[in-house]
Amino acid sequence: MSKLTATNCSIGVVTYLGRFESYFQPLIRRLHFLFPDYDINVFINGHYDTVKQIQYLKDITCFLRKYPAIRYVTNLEHQPLARGWNWLVFMAKNDRILILNDDVSFNWEFRHNLENLPSVPHIFTLNGSWSHFVISKDIIRKVGWFDERFLGVGDEDGDYICRLAMEGLPLKNISVRRLNNYVASQEDAGWANFSNIVNEKYSQINREFFLKKWYHSAFDEVPIEGSIPLIFDGGSYRIALREGCDDMPEYYPMTVLLTERNKEYNKNRHTFLINVLSIVNHYINSVVIIIKKWFQTLQKVISVL
Repeated sequence: MSKLTATNCSIGVVTYLGRFESYFQPLIRRLHFLFPDYDINVFINGHYDTVKQIQYLKDITCFLRKYPAIRYVTNLEHQPLARGWNWLVFMAKNDRILILNDDVSFNWEFRHNLENLPSVPHIFTLNGSWSHFVISKDIIRKVGWFDERFLGVGDEDGDYICRLAMEGLPLKNISVRRLNNYVASQEDAGWANFSNIVNEKYSQINREFFLKKWYHSAFDEVPIEGSIPLIFDGGSYRIALREGCDDMPEYYPMTVLLTERNKEYNKNRHTFLINVLSIVNHYINSVVIIIKKWFQTLQKVISVL
């Protein structure tokens, strides 16, 4: 594929309230300064603490108003990281998307190194981590969306690696200098009300679902029949889909992905669709807030009676 540029690559970031001041604000300032010509989108995740989340949404949207070219979508309640990645894919105006964690940093040399990579696969990780990866919409068409049944954080990437292997598509890794990953812990995670934390930052519920969906030789014995080899990160494994795990839903129609044909028309339609989805998402959040307040008031009345 051709080199990455502002005309063919968008940038996407998933973030949440625990990293607003420490990581997200510096990241946005760097993106605005070093990638001013890029299409940039942000998926603002929710949190189980409604009071804290409402204040956070006020703060982060006020901050992002300083950068009118950056588009974003807000959520009141926690959403799977896989859903955040899916939204960043179909929000993107371009065919390829550089998806970044909110706890990364870089300088001007990173952009130079990124845009001068001699070979650009349809999907690849940077510096051996899914904290920063590039994916094309062609890969989504072939392999499908990220699986939103991984409700928290973690193993949605391992699931995609397995699915790539099932399609005969290798996942490559490319080293790019001047990109730093702080590997921040999940402080006050938005999903901490329904899952334990493992390895300081991942959801136990995600690991449990991964093991329900896949046989993987890193964790258990894999039956020979129906299994395939998987080479990843210097290791050799065998994987197979488990019987009994329901097929993954088709979360969004592939028509939301832009195509080269009638590109300008599609971009206008795509922008309209994203605006409509954002408005619907906003009103859903508002209704949830009203219902929660009504329920709290009802509880107080009942307690008095």
